[in-house]
Parts: sequence; structure tokens; C-alpha cells
Amino acid sequence: MRFSPLLLFLSLALAPLARSEAKHLSVDRSLSRIEIAVKATMDSFVGKLTTYESDIQVNDQGEIVSARLTFHFRDVLTGKEGRDKAMHTWQHTDEFPDGSFVFTRLENSPEGAAVAEGQLTLHGVTRSVRFPLAIARQDSRYVIDGDVPIDTREFGLPIIRLMGLLKVDPIVHVRAHLQATYKEGSL
Repeated sequence: MRFSPLLLFLSLALAPLARSEAKHLSVDRSLSRIEIAVKATMDSFVGKLTTYESDIQVNDQGEIVSARLTFHFRDVLTGKEGRDKAMHTWQHTDEFPDGSFVFTRLENSPEGAAVAEGQLTLHGVTRSVRFPLAIARQDSRYVIDGDVPIDTREFGLPIIRLMGLLKVDPIVHVRAHLQATYKEGSL
């Protein structure tokens, strides 16, 4: 019963900011997914975000230099209408309908893994997030994978408890798998 995409996207982060003419990537939604994994005492589930706007830009060397993902919380669906309604009530979706992730930088750890940083806005609160990110590139095709742990309490959301025994873990995981290519005519 929580959310945390961008995912989402979180997921979407990329390489050092460069000062060259940026080109846009087009995300193939049929091959991409943004999921929110939620653990609960009795009913863990995965919410899916299938509708979102993304703007990923690469420089002339093919490095991702900026990325932004925006979405509407109403577009996060869990497969159960009652649970979706309860999730939107808990998140105050009518008052805070939108979320976003804005990539700020990518650094390589000493172990060689990439770590993305960005600003995630949920429930009207913006926080910095850091998460491991894998970027694979072949010619004009990119595959971007990230898993962002989000503590919903940091965004002003309460822990959900039912009947004193059942509880929803306030740490959710936004998992993004994006496949994208250069937009026609941009490179």
C-alpha cells in the first residue's frame, strides 16, 4: 500500500553531465517495467506503473546526461481494486496526485558498480536518493536497471497497521527496467 517509483526510476539515472548537444532516448514501454514491491505481514504484493512520462538525454558519446520521470499515483495498480483504493487513500492521492524522479549524477564505486543519485518527490515531499544502477548499451539500444529502496516515512506517510497485528513494511522497493533507443533522427 505504498508507492515509490520512480521508480521510479528511479531508475533512470545515468552518466556524468556533459556540455554537448543532448539527444533524447525513446523508452519502449512494451519491453520496460516499473514495479513497486511491498512487503506486508500477510499480503505482500507488487504494484505496477505502466503510464509515465520520461525524458532521458544522452550526449554525443552516448552517455546519459540527464533523466526525468514523472507519473500520476493513480496509475500505480496492484491488481486488486480494493487495495488500490486503500493505497490511494493512504497516499492522499487527491491532494498529492503526482510524483517525479530527477537524475542528478552518476558515480562509479571502487568496486566498479554505478551509483545513481537524484531527487524523488512523493506525497509532496522531495528527498535525495542513491541506488545502484546498471546501464548496458549496444549501438543505439540502452538497457537501464535500478532498484531503489524507499522509506515511505521519509515522505510523511504513516506505517499501515491493521487489527494491531498486520503491518505493511514502510520500506518499499521501486524496481525499474527500461529499454530505450535513440529517437528517430536524433543521432
